[in-house]
Amino acid sequence: MSLDSYAAKFPVSSPTMTSSVARLLRQAILEGALPGGSVIRQEEVARKFGVSRVPIREALLKLEGEGLVETQPRKGVVVTVLSTDDFEEILEMRFALESLAIERAAQRFSAANTAAAMAVVEQARTILKSKRNLDLAHEFESRWGELNWSFHRRLYEPAGRPRLLATIENLQQLFARHLRMHIAAPDPRLPAARSLREDTAANLQEWAAVLDEHEQMVRACAAHDGATAVAVLKHHISDHGRELVRRLREAGTPAPDPAR
Repeated sequence: MSLDSYAAKFPVSSPTMTSSVARLLRQAILEGALPGGSVIRQEEVARKFGVSRVPIREALLKLEGEGLVETQPRKGVVVTVLSTDDFEEILEMRFALESLAIERAAQRFSAANTAAAMAVVEQARTILKSKRNLDLAHEFESRWGELNWSFHRRLYEPAGRPRLLATIENLQQLFARHLRMHIAAPDPRLPAARSLREDTAANLQEWAAVLDEHEQMVRACAAHDGATAVAVLKHHISDHGRELVRRLREAGTPAPDPAR
């Protein structure tokens, strides 16, 4: 895939040129148009976007701070690739920071917060119920990062900690990116004889269970029960995560399965 479709979205007259470049490059990385290991050549990006190299350089520095790119000797700026150890660290950080956020948010959760979070859960359930074949199931999975963050943002916003929320968002972005990478590639662990219909049914059941956990977290927060909210979150991230990391190590692949 190329950057051309992303460059076409660039607002040339934007007063925040660096932010616009960063947003579109981030989108290209998260959606897999710029896969892990890709070298980003500033002069080429500047030409495609029709700007000087200054906003490109500044945007790449921003993305480097988010862990999406890194500067390597003799290569330049390269899209990062997560190992299984990296992914395990992200899971550990997610649980630590999201536990802090949900416990604080539960103390301040209002009826409006409950309605907003449940609206996302019901939106996801409606989409999930409409998916009856493999392509549509994968379409749901590919949208999951966006839906998942929309939910968690509403769940944690009442905590009133914008820096904490921004850090969690970055971790969720990294997680969603590698989820999409897994969806795009065949899973060598699945037996060849297993039918696509069986895989799809299992995936849809798994997503339904994830959405049930989301609802449980909302209900706990609505009851101002921070301890229960954290307990559900632990299962949602850490318990699932340990099994996920085990499977990744056995498979010898850095790309995660759909996760929680």
